[in-house]
This record gives sequence, structure tokens and C-alpha cells, in this order.
Amino acid sequence: MRTRIAAGVAVLSAVMVVLAGGSLSPVSAQDKAKIVPPVHLYGHDLRVRTGGDPNFGPNTPRIGVEFFRDEATRAIIAISDSGSLAVTKAPIGALGMDKTCKWLTAHDLSCRKAGEAEFTQKTKKFGVELFQDRASNSLLYVSETGSVALAPVPGGLVTDKGPKWHHALEPKVRTPEQEKFDTAKKFGLEVFKDENTGGLIYVTEIGAITPAAAPGAAPDPKKIQPPKAAHGLVLRVRGANEPEFTSKTKQLGVEVFEDPNANVLLYITEAGFVATAPNAAKVPDAKGVTWKSAMALGARKAGESGFDKARRFGIEVFEDNRTGNLIFVSETGSIAVLPK
Repeated sequence: MRTRIAAGVAVLSAVMVVLAGGSLSPVSAQDKAKIVPPVHLYGHDLRVRTGGDPNFGPNTPRIGVEFFRDEATRAIIAISDSGSLAVTKAPIGALGMDKTCKWLTAHDLSCRKAGEAEFTQKTKKFGVELFQDRASNSLLYVSETGSVALAPVPGGLVTDKGPKWHHALEPKVRTPEQEKFDTAKKFGLEVFKDENTGGLIYVTEIGAITPAAAPGAAPDPKKIQPPKAAHGLVLRVRGANEPEFTSKTKQLGVEVFEDPNANVLLYITEAGFVATAPNAAKVPDAKGVTWKSAMALGARKAGESGFDKARRFGIEVFEDNRTGNLIFVSETGSIAVLPK
């Protein structure tokens, strides 16, 4: 039995920064410094086709994606209108002046459910569009489910190639009430290599996506190794209008695995959202997480010009004490990781 660390219990008065019409709560004595609210940079209305749909048309769904800059964590945060998160390191200076988002290419990513041995015509296919966010100079992947992911723009970027299946996993994720993995929910997860960028794309059976660097060689399909459990966490996440941690604050189970097929550290929540980080050296004897920050970010739906009707999402930021990575987690169960 592995003991999991519950985070957010002792930080009962941690400040929450509220954007888009909200206010700043008083800073508690437990906070090391006053939190500076993230700054809204710009937003995009992006057309995202469903899996199997080859053409854009008048009925193609649109997804709103907002970009924020958070100086407290030195991060650029992207959040979709469904509350999915992505993060990347903020540049030292200002972002580029061009705030447009350039469409590059698209993928259909098939993902088998846990227990589904083979790909069939019934296997769920998720449409994923690839854009270049010019101001941050980042690749922006957007799934038809509203899941978003950010990745560096490679030097040899092309746009005329498809994804290549790399490997698959079936990680188990415990809820906060579960100590053992015996009855934990299992998620189907596929990994593809984006031949346009040279990087990997992880996709789960709920359509959540995250990128990762690709290893020098793909694993032998007959020798795929299962994920290696590293540690588990229980993270408390307040809603957008919840100023303090209480006994009613939502708890979210998060598992951390090593993926030996790509030398990647994989974070996955009980809701099926994923994030990755390089599998770097761990801090000896370190455990649990340290609460770092919190915020409530508004995300407009496509076509909305103002934030008055935009839904706001509560987000907590923790440091993974074992790795030094920053974990951003939304009240929706979405997760993003900023590597140390």
C-alpha cells in the first residue's frame, strides 16, 4: 500500500486571484508574498473538426481559447472554454506583437478504451487541429473535446505528414478514497508521433491531449513496457468563487507514472486528463507537494467579445516536491505541468 499525500488541507486561507470581474481575497499569513494576478493577453476562436470530418464547413464547431501571463509562476497559461489547461514557460521579455493563430495541419487520433485490445471501426477517433500561436511562438494543439496543449516550434516543422502510432498504455488512477489500485479506474491511452514536429502526442480515451519529446527510437511494438507507478497525490482544488479551502473543497486524485517507452514522466488525473514532463532526477527523500498559487481564469466561448458571460475556472498551482515541477490543476480535473 502506498500512502498518498493530501494537499491543500493545511493551507486554509490561501489566496485566490480572481480575473474577469472578480476581486482579490486578503492574503493570509501563510502566504510568502502577495500574489500578482495573471494578465490576460488575448484569445482565439478556433475551428476544430470532429474525428473523421475532412472539411471545414459552416457547422464546424468553434472553441474559445484564452492566453494569460502569470508572473508568479513565470508561465504562459492557455485555457479553453471548457476549462482545459496548457502551460509553457514565459519569455524573459514581451511576447510578439502578432496575436494571430495560424492553422498548420490536423490529425485524427484513435484511442482505444481500457480493455479494447485492437483498433476497430468502433474505436473512438478524436479530431485534433494544430496551430501556431504567433505571439508566444508555440505550437497549439486543440482537441475536439476542448483539451489544449502547448509545445515548442521545432526548426524542421512541416505540415504535410500524419501521425504515426508509437505505443499505448492503460494506467490506473485512484480516487481520493482509494489507497490501493485493485479497483482503481483504468484509462486507455495512445501515444502517437507527430511526423510534422518530431514530437509525441498523448491522447486518452476522453480526448485529453498532451505533448512530449520523442525518444531517439520508437519501442518495439511487441515489447511495450507498462507504466511504472512513481507516486500518487490528492490535490484540493477550489471553485472559481471559493476563496478558502474548507472541508467541502473538491479533492482530485492524481497519479504520476514513468513511461519507460519514451522516458517521460506522466501525470494523469481521475478525470482522465494528462500532462507530461521530462523524467529527470528526483529529489532524494522528498514527498508530497507545496502549494504555490491559485487563480480563477475566465474563458469566453467562441464568438463572445466580452467576459461578462464567460465561465471562470478555479485553478491551483502546486510544486511537486519530488521533481520540482509545477502542477497546474483546474476544478474540471484538467492538469498541466511546467517542468523545473
